[in-house]
Amino acid sequence: MKPTACGPAKGHGLAEAVFVALDSLDRMAAAQGPQDALPRAGFDALPRAGFDSHPRAGFDDIYRFANDPTMTMDDALARSLSADARLRADLRHLVERAAKGGGLLAAAASSGTITTRHGTSFRMTLRQSRADGNQIYVLIHLAGKGTMAPRTLFVIDDDSTCRKVPLPSPLDGTVQLLLEADSEIVAALRDPTTEVFIQ
Repeated sequence: MKPTACGPAKGHGLAEAVFVALDSLDRMAAAQGPQDALPRAGFDALPRAGFDSHPRAGFDDIYRFANDPTMTMDDALARSLSADARLRADLRHLVERAAKGGGLLAAAASSGTITTRHGTSFRMTLRQSRADGNQIYVLIHLAGKGTMAPRTLFVIDDDSTCRKVPLPSPLDGTVQLLLEADSEIVAALRDPTTEVFIQ
C-alpha cells in the first residue's frame, strides 16, 4: 500500500488567499496568451520554471490531499510539491491540522533506526514478519475504546517529501499494515527525523 515549521491558523488563511490569487493569475495569463501574460513579480518564492506545459497544483489540491483519504498524489501534484517549498510547507501544516488528537507520533531520541513511535492517542510498532523476513508489520495501537479509528497515515521526511498511506480498519484496537522491508515508507518510518501523522 503505497508521505518546515508552520505558523498558526492565521497563517494558513493567508496562505490560502495567496494561492487563490495565484490560481486566478494563472487562469488570466492562460486566457491572454503567453505574449500578454501578467508579470509574476513578488511571487518569486513560488518557482514555476519548467511548468509552463504542465498543469500546476494549488492550495485546493493540497487541501483535498490532506483531508480526503481517497485522494492519491498524481503527477501534477508531485511535480508542484517538488518544485515549491512553500507548497510543501502548507501541505505539512494542513496534515498537522487534520491529524486527530495526538496524531503526531514522536520517535524516541536515537542516533539510529527506530521501531516504535508514541503519540497521545496512538502507538506505532514496526515488527518483522515471522513468515517472511522481507516483510514488516506496521502496527498502530489505539489508546482506548474512545479513540476514533484512523484512516490515513502521513509520513513527512526531512526534505519535506510527503507520503500518504490509506489505513485498513482496526482489529481489536490495532491497525495492521504489511509492507516490504526495503520499501521507502518503511525506511522513512525507521528514520527518527521523519514526522509521522495519523488522521
